[in-house]
Amino acid sequence: MTSLFNKRLSLATLLVAVVLFANSCSSEKDELVVISTPYGEMTAVLYDDTPIHKENFLRLVKSGQYDSVLFHRVIENFMIQTGDVSTGVAGEAVDYMLDAEFRPEKYIHEKGALAAARTGDATNPQKKSSGSQFYIVQGETYDDEGLASRAERRQYLKLNGLFTRMYRSERYPELIEKVEYHRTKSEEDSTYNFNEAYQQLVWNSIETIEKEFGDQTDPGYPDWAREIYATTGGTPHLDGEYTVFGKVVEGLDVIDKIAAVQTGRGDRPVQEVRMTGKVVEMPKSEITKKYGIQYPEEQ
Repeated sequence: MTSLFNKRLSLATLLVAVVLFANSCSSEKDELVVISTPYGEMTAVLYDDTPIHKENFLRLVKSGQYDSVLFHRVIENFMIQTGDVSTGVAGEAVDYMLDAEFRPEKYIHEKGALAAARTGDATNPQKKSSGSQFYIVQGETYDDEGLASRAERRQYLKLNGLFTRMYRSERYPELIEKVEYHRTKSEEDSTYNFNEAYQQLVWNSIETIEKEFGDQTDPGYPDWAREIYATTGGTPHLDGEYTVFGKVVEGLDVIDKIAAVQTGRGDRPVQEVRMTGKVVEMPKSEITKKYGIQYPEEQ
């Protein structure tokens, strides 16, 4: 009886060891995404510390919902946008959004960054991401002066979103009155620049905005980000405003090729550019060696 018990115990111990070994092997691998286009393939790593976006993206790729999806918005020296699954085999858009996962202290809008598209601050104050649409950054390089202008641009975009929320809430009649004043002036005089007047109104309303939402000073860019933007390039004014959840580690030239296509109304390519996606597994050690991606040591 004792001998039989010991044999069963040994077998159970072996099975546990096998399971633990399998889990260990699995944890030492990562899933990369290969995006295929008529202009070539892009291989992307997805970040573990944006888990909501990573899991969602992998699910959409594995289920085939990204198959035949269009690059529907392309702006050279800025980004290429895709992921509207209603333009592919799925035939209809997703009906959910994802909570933001901002990590600007680690992930920035450098060339090749994968980031989630979203609607504007006025209607989406929590900056939630689209459930499927994403963009891949092309961008430009920036010196210190250029980055200062991008920081100003980022601050304005944030202020404008907050200003629009206040304006639409109707709790600030003085703002409504000022906007309508400039709108009327532009209707009466075709030379009156409403957009310029509106932008100045937003800047002049900083004190009112900060009373409602707190300090809105732009934090600028750390030295490591400055170096990347000066060499690799990107779109720095989007940092901290849109969730960056991955990075193209192979096929950056494909971004340039797609960004250079002829576009028409709404920045839509004149000739359709479609994508498909697939997931490939690779040992984390190989990813680090090949692409320089660092993974935290497992405890």
